[in-house]
Amino acid sequence: MKKVLFASSALAALAIGGVASAQGISLFGTARLGLGYGIDNEGGVWVDEDGNKQDDLRAVSRVRFGVNMTGETNSGITFGATIRADNAIGGNGGTFGQTAGEVFVSGSFGTLTFGDTNGADEQWVGDLIGDYSLTGLGDYDETTFLSNGGSFGNDTGNDFFADPEARPTVRYDFEIAGFGISASANRLLNSFAVGGGYAGNFAGGTFNVGLGYYDYESFTAAGTPFPNGEVPGGKQYSGVIGATYGDYGANVIYTDADSDGASFSTLGVGLSAGFGDFSVGAWWRQILDADGGLEDLKNSNAYALTGQYDLGGGATVNGGVQRNYDFLSNDDAATTADFGISMAF
Repeated sequence: MKKVLFASSALAALAIGGVASAQGISLFGTARLGLGYGIDNEGGVWVDEDGNKQDDLRAVSRVRFGVNMTGETNSGITFGATIRADNAIGGNGGTFGQTAGEVFVSGSFGTLTFGDTNGADEQWVGDLIGDYSLTGLGDYDETTFLSNGGSFGNDTGNDFFADPEARPTVRYDFEIAGFGISASANRLLNSFAVGGGYAGNFAGGTFNVGLGYYDYESFTAAGTPFPNGEVPGGKQYSGVIGATYGDYGANVIYTDADSDGASFSTLGVGLSAGFGDFSVGAWWRQILDADGGLEDLKNSNAYALTGQYDLGGGATVNGGVQRNYDFLSNDDAATTADFGISMAF
């Protein structure tokens, strides 16, 4: 990443533990260009006004940039924030609160983070590995955490259980000797998550385990199968086990959520392998069970095969082919694909 640093007395600010003694701002950016099949520009399933899949080829491209801001007090406490330029309004917060970007304070006591950040359960369970596609193809390798707003896929489409009160998330993290714990809450401080895990070495490789729990109040959401968008309060449990050995990796993630009798559970597997500059990945996730108004989701699954070639200098060639959940396109599962060049600056 190329960085542009700024330091001046105008950036000095009061922080916990004393007056800032060091600070800096670094720019970051990403871009991509390529072709997509059956997808919109963000990588989600492309459907018409009636919700039917579109089997068309199209050009896809995007450019984004943002800033990382860091500082340190005289007593050694670090603080900072990050925001993308296209999310600047959400970072400002307005009257409802911050919905984009992150702000943190960190020290020997742990780390406190506010903003568009993981809930405690997501922090330790995470997503399936194995997605090297150009656009993310809807990001369905990502785990559906209700603490994270509860959407399938990316943050601009395919909303499901989308909780407008999830942001800004407030999370506390503490780690020691490979063990870690986290606790978090939503904006209204009435829905709470806890998570924890351990990472270590074994037989020449590494492994990790993580568990998460989220207890949430009812909320009104967009894009849910519930009447009038009212999602009853409930609980979500999640867990992961993963391992890497050399250039090979795998993880398995299970989740179970129950909103006052309307429940669904999922199981996913992610795989990755590296061969020099070339990497391949695959993932699969299935909704094992669903009831209480969510029956149409039962047994639906999605899976993908993806790859990446490192060109050097921050550029990679990426591509993938994916079979999507059938409920995204009127019970007619769409096959989508992308291919192109991804750039990081």
